Amino acid sequence: MFKKRERAMSGMIKVFLKRFVIVTMAPSMRSPSGLTGWFARKMMQSANPESTRFAIQHRLHLKDTDVFVELGAGEGAGLLAATTPLADATCTATIPSIIHLVEISDAMRVELERVVAEDLPEAVRASTTIHVHGDDCIRMSYLDDDSVDKIFAMNVVYFLDPLPDYLSEIHRVLKPGTGEIVWGCKFDKVPQDNNVFVNVKEDDVVMMMKEAGFDVTATPIDVVAGSAVAASADAAAAENTLSKDMRNYIEIRGRKIQ
Repeated sequence: MFKKRERAMSGMIKVFLKRFVIVTMAPSMRSPSGLTGWFARKMMQSANPESTRFAIQHRLHLKDTDVFVELGAGEGAGLLAATTPLADATCTATIPSIIHLVEISDAMRVELERVVAEDLPEAVRASTTIHVHGDDCIRMSYLDDDSVDKIFAMNVVYFLDPLPDYLSEIHRVLKPGTGEIVWGCKFDKVPQDNNVFVNVKEDDVVMMMKEAGFDVTATPIDVVAGSAVAASADAAAAENTLSKDMRNYIEIRGRKIQ
């Protein structure tokens, strides 16, 4: 019993410390650069890659005919997840035919481009078209209207201001009736009173998405358990489950209405 309580306390302390660091590193979180950006990147590497891998391999249901866009692609965790689907029954993804990676941080984009050039199997590079973009996703001129199947972004929505303008562009490029934007959000782990983190309320994000023309669902995802939190679960209990680990998140999924 004592050891179990000690482990729980240790986990709570780690989460508290990470939240404190997030507040301190806030100015460097959107586009990491310089020394503080280096620390911000290291912190993001501790939890984001596993959340991203789980989302892409188990929640997006990517198909080999898809045009897939990742916003805030970072240093390539999402790309590697999308191009190396797991060979087990729980992985629902296949490798998309076209992948667009959007990353506005110069430092992170350098590593992302290295991953594309050096870490992907030759067969993937031969069969999948991969584009890396450094421009803000408020304008994605390289994408045609109604051309994208899935857009994914982990820990990105907080920084998009004004969010309705970004949603308008996302809505433009998604295919009507089937195209989806999927946000991975850790609202309970980011500052609520910081001018860098702008969109930090789940209800507000959902409302703006509905107003932009999306059919929206929000689902708590327990990455540690490898599943979505049951819809019938008590809200407070679900929130407590997610807060216990930095890898857990809220999935906000918007399908472009026909």
